[in-house]
Amino acid sequence: MRIIRVDGKLRVRISAKELVLLIISKFFSELTKKIVEGSYNASEISTYVKELAKDSVDSTDYEFFTSILDLYEQFEKNCDFCFNLKNSFDLSKNKIVTLDDLSHYREDPPDVIVYYQNNYYEFELKRYRDSLTFESLYDFVKKKIISHYSGKSNYLVILQPAPYSGISFDIFKKLHEIIKKGKKQPGIIGFSLNNNNKEIILIRVFPELEIAKRKFNSEVDIFAEILHSE
Repeated sequence: MRIIRVDGKLRVRISAKELVLLIISKFFSELTKKIVEGSYNASEISTYVKELAKDSVDSTDYEFFTSILDLYEQFEKNCDFCFNLKNSFDLSKNKIVTLDDLSHYREDPPDVIVYYQNNYYEFELKRYRDSLTFESLYDFVKKKIISHYSGKSNYLVILQPAPYSGISFDIFKKLHEIIKKGKKQPGIIGFSLNNNNKEIILIRVFPELEIAKRKFNSEVDIFAEILHSE
């Protein structure tokens, strides 16, 4: 973890592994002890990850969880995460050693900044709970994203429709085409969808149309992989 200064503001830059450890140490003291001892294994992480995803879905902590699972995947597992710090943060006095410290001192927007290949990508994380129709989703994109486009921000939308909602990928193809033709050209617009506990679908509709899938329980593998990384 490093505190850096970018455009005159203090910013904390943290690796994926450090962020995972902050998340786990807040919610699961037993697992933290095993990590310190080096006695944990991938299978033990499964229960913890599922509990975290369930219990934090409507909390600020979910933003950190989403950053790890979705943005880490989208940026080829080779990125750091950054958060702007409030002007009240005193570099000589204040410390960030827990997830609560990070929540307390971070300033948004943006919700999270991805550092990848020497570039910073500012992301706003949004939730969408309405029906998965083109009209409804495009109306959301227009009102919540395009009308507020600032020239820097990128967007990851966590889709949370009613259970067992059907999905047509033609929706995202239409979104890609209509956004591409618009006068206002935003940054990256991506979506994340838990498809009925079967798979996690990651869709990028702008600037390119890309669709990727991973197994529903792959969070366990991702967390284990991060914890074993350098």
